[in-house]
Amino acid sequence: MTFVDAVKSGFRNALKFSGRSRRPDYWWFFLFVFAGAFVLSVIDALIFAEGRVILARVFQIVVFVPFLAVAWRRLQDTGKPGWWVLIPSAIVTISAIVAGSISRQVMAGLTDSGVPSTVLSAQSGVLVILSLAQVIAGILIIWWMTRPSQKGANAYGPEPRVRGK
Repeated sequence: MTFVDAVKSGFRNALKFSGRSRRPDYWWFFLFVFAGAFVLSVIDALIFAEGRVILARVFQIVVFVPFLAVAWRRLQDTGKPGWWVLIPSAIVTISAIVAGSISRQVMAGLTDSGVPSTVLSAQSGVLVILSLAQVIAGILIIWWMTRPSQKGANAYGPEPRVRGK
């Protein structure tokens, strides 16, 4: 599968959470999403003042469901339930929200001498644990997505056609 084929397939099957997707389907679409968000972030920085990220956010909203669907099918191709892709995603999302809240409190505490240092140390420790959880979740999803396809049919459907068969 080529890059263009993978992008077309990703959008064509945007709402399809059944079946299987091979590694090239996922990784080419991943490259499209990553590169698209990066390029549009650079364009946003050049066009819009005050660090507004408009084009990249719109792009991320547009590709969210298709990317989730291809990741879902990719996990099913390895024999795992597709909903497992939500586990690392939830860890990253929740820890980012909590870390943002704690970071604000820590920064406010650094300028306010009335906050006990033990509170700041505890909050900093939570930030370290959350950062570690995000790294582990990232490694987990990369591990899952790099696993080979399950040979033959599995509970999620027949093995996707491989070029040359």
